[in-house]
Amino acid sequence: MHYFNQAAGGLMPDSVLHAVTHYMQREQALGAYLAAQQAQPQLQQLYALLADLLHCQPSDIALTTGNTHGWCAVVGALPLAAGDRVLVTPGEWGGNYAMLRQLQARTGCVVQEMPCTAEGDLDLPALEAQLDDRVKLIALTWVPANGATVYDAHALGQLCARHGIPYIVDAAQALGHIPVDVQALQCDALTAPGRKWLCGPRGTGLVYLKPGLAARLQPMTVDHVSCPITPTGPVLRQDARMLEQSEASMALRLGLLAALQTAQAQGWPQRFATIAQRAAQLRAALTEVPGLTLHHLPGAPAGCGIVPFTLAGYTPAQVQQALQQQDIQVAASGMGFTPLDMQARGLSAVVRASVAWHTDASDIAALSQALKVLSTQTASA
Repeated sequence: MHYFNQAAGGLMPDSVLHAVTHYMQREQALGAYLAAQQAQPQLQQLYALLADLLHCQPSDIALTTGNTHGWCAVVGALPLAAGDRVLVTPGEWGGNYAMLRQLQARTGCVVQEMPCTAEGDLDLPALEAQLDDRVKLIALTWVPANGATVYDAHALGQLCARHGIPYIVDAAQALGHIPVDVQALQCDALTAPGRKWLCGPRGTGLVYLKPGLAARLQPMTVDHVSCPITPTGPVLRQDARMLEQSEASMALRLGLLAALQTAQAQGWPQRFATIAQRAAQLRAALTEVPGLTLHHLPGAPAGCGIVPFTLAGYTPAQVQQALQQQDIQVAASGMGFTPLDMQARGLSAVVRASVAWHTDASDIAALSQALKVLSTQTASA
């Protein structure tokens, strides 16, 4: 199979499957609790590897079941009130936007778009001119799911730090794809799943919380792990693990550990460089396909691993189905992925091809050739 769906879920290496299977066998033999107790040293390795990847401390990391779980846990714990302003980019992930609209209906906060240039970049001078003391959160989906651009998360972090505004970064399409340093980002929180560019199993994810942010959060859900019982009553933890609960799949977490260990052995810098190189090669190849239109904005870096396009005469879903019959996997990204951006550009859906560190020249040739054949078929119909 020629795989161009990394932005949905990366292909797990054998080490992940082996780790998950081995742990489940131990859980079968020992029971869930003893098996989990014996796996605690490995679990601590997972926190340490994630902290190393993000450039933070292990106590700044909470494990989740996925990006939506972590992002909603953080944003839902913020004490938003009527009139508070929450600013988002046009590329905001649809699930995040849906959560914010629910909070708007519940609390009376106001969700607003940040200004951008015609090239799709953040218009930081215009944004700074719009700031006031009612802005209680700036939310950034760093790399939008439709691959339109890669926002300048570092410059936005500097602006937020300068004005003391809480700043959350959705790194679902960034972590494992491009370098991520939470210190350089100056973000208060960052979330990501394990199943995309990290190549871990579905059902895993993480939250980074900047030290001190936990004291400002009011989690909607707690248990004896996030809020331990003391002689004087429950006391909420004051680190990132205030967002964790006791029920979780240890097998999947150990699978994520195996994925990180495999990537670390290969070298993260090499992975990042290869993804950027393969993406540039893919874009160049697709420009040779008659009737194909690339839909990234002018400000999008050429090395972004997500390549959105449409093909004349076909809907994105038809392209996806036709390619799948030839063992080529892409995604059809609809309005729900990035509703604000898609509406602004008059798009209902795009084909999304996303490369991985293991994408090679034969994969790119197979995709471009298949699209050329499709283009010829519709042209002669």
